[in-house]
Amino acid sequence: MRLSTIRFSAMLLLLGGLTGCMNVATTSAQAIYNQHSLRKSLNDQYITMQAFQAIHHKTTQFADANITISTYNGDMLLAGQVPMAWQREKLDQIAKSIPDVKEVHNLVTVSSPSSALTRMSDAWITAKVKAKLIASSDLDATQVKVITENGTVYLMGILPPDEAQAAVDLASETAGVQSVVKVFYYLTISKKMA
Repeated sequence: MRLSTIRFSAMLLLLGGLTGCMNVATTSAQAIYNQHSLRKSLNDQYITMQAFQAIHHKTTQFADANITISTYNGDMLLAGQVPMAWQREKLDQIAKSIPDVKEVHNLVTVSSPSSALTRMSDAWITAKVKAKLIASSDLDATQVKVITENGTVYLMGILPPDEAQAAVDLASETAGVQSVVKVFYYLTISKKMA
């Protein structure tokens, strides 16, 4: 555990140094935005790491489960399978007890865990969806997180409604995708009348 903490601290220092180098090449407005985005991203990763430790290392209650944890902008998504209903409820309690978690989306199903082959297929689907989002000129792919679990694609992010719909359309048209679940916050731009 101590080695993990040291590695995480070293990663933060390295990323901090890289951020400084990147910001020199950008305008001051972009630098402020980049630092804010990087801070949010690191916080999301830290929240996910805390949840992973609490679920997989601090207890053996989920040894027979398949749980995917993802965090975006402080919102945590739990997906996967647990054999018992009490495990799903316990996951919810653990996730909600983690500091800085704004909302928990517990979409874990009570069923047998998916096979290794299904998980490899899910990873392939995620890669294909991400590639489509990056190639699209209809949305900002950096604002979308893609998670696939048992053929279901979960999309997390903060986008205008039309970009969110474009992301859903691209994901649903991808081979192997059985369904798409949106976990979006929507940006709206309004014009203030004087």
